Amino acid sequence: MHYWDDYLYIEIIDPQTGKNVPDGETGEIVITTLRKEGAPLIRYRTHDLSRIVPESCSCGLKFPRIDRIIGRSDDMVKVKGVNIYPGQVEDILRDIHGVSSEYQISIDHINGKDVLTLSVETEEGIDTAAAESSIGSAFKSKVGLAIEPKAVAVGSLPRSEKRRREFLTTEITNIQYT
Repeated sequence: MHYWDDYLYIEIIDPQTGKNVPDGETGEIVITTLRKEGAPLIRYRTHDLSRIVPESCSCGLKFPRIDRIIGRSDDMVKVKGVNIYPGQVEDILRDIHGVSSEYQISIDHINGKDVLTLSVETEEGIDTAAAESSIGSAFKSKVGLAIEPKAVAVGSLPRSEKRRREFLTTEITNIQYT
């Protein structure tokens, strides 16, 4: 995603220390507006995680770019030294046949070790053992962490009220008046 560096100054910082990270490394986006007069932003921390893309773009534009947003620094969970974001889990589940987007993460401390259990709703008629195996291997290869996947029936996981409110707000804001 290109941004106009004559209007915005974007920094990528380490969310814990607040120090700038080198180009290409992931961190929290901090925005300073350069031309806004009414309500300028000065080092506004978005809590969105991305990175500055140092390579030139194939489209030919010379403006700097940031990568797609991978999550939020306030949504991050650290398990066995690995940072996990909800967006990563959703990306993994999107590619696995027969599983829904509803999931629940449980982190337990057993025998001195953290154990992450990922419960995922699966469609009726899906081989749960195969689904669990696919989820476990995809999570290990994409995130670098071994987990305990658990396939459950559709409707058995609690639904998030936050998601419902966002859905309703989206519905209301998309109404067009003629």
